[in-house]
Amino acid sequence: MEIIYLGLGSNTGTREQYLKDAQTRLSEKIVITSCSTIYETEPLNCLPQTNFLNMVIEARTELSPPDLLAFTQKVEKEMGRSQNSHNQPRLIDIDILLYGQKRLNTPTLTIPHPHLTERAFVMLPLVELAADFIYPGSRSSLSDLLEELPPGQSIRPFSYLPEDSRDDYDDDEENE
Repeated sequence: MEIIYLGLGSNTGTREQYLKDAQTRLSEKIVITSCSTIYETEPLNCLPQTNFLNMVIEARTELSPPDLLAFTQKVEKEMGRSQNSHNQPRLIDIDILLYGQKRLNTPTLTIPHPHLTERAFVMLPLVELAADFIYPGSRSSLSDLLEELPPGQSIRPFSYLPEDSRDDYDDDEENE
């Protein structure tokens, strides 16, 4: 079985539930071994829209890269993602980030993901799971590449606490 890393994102509806639903559906054909923290991020290169929730999952699979792509696209479609949602709000986005040490460049699939090393919302959760992983075709670890990210990308851990209960939670901690 090959170790893979998938990026998951959602910025419409119950974003965290869509991330959970995607994991459940993906588990039908891959074995999820670890999940990163969920991060909230501002959309990049898009029209103004709701912030994304993003995370990375580590998994094992026997699917080939093209079969994995077909499967992830099937999951996206079943969850309601339209084909024309590039740079648009979306219920779910599933990207193949890494597939072991494979390097692949076809008209339909590029591995490693072509923008992986440019995006904090991918690199930070990926480094949580695989800091020492050597980026395919290089001598750099993912943690080394994280240090090289361009500045100015907004990313923060996502909290499940409702907005109006956060102050109560913070106050309780201070009183202990």
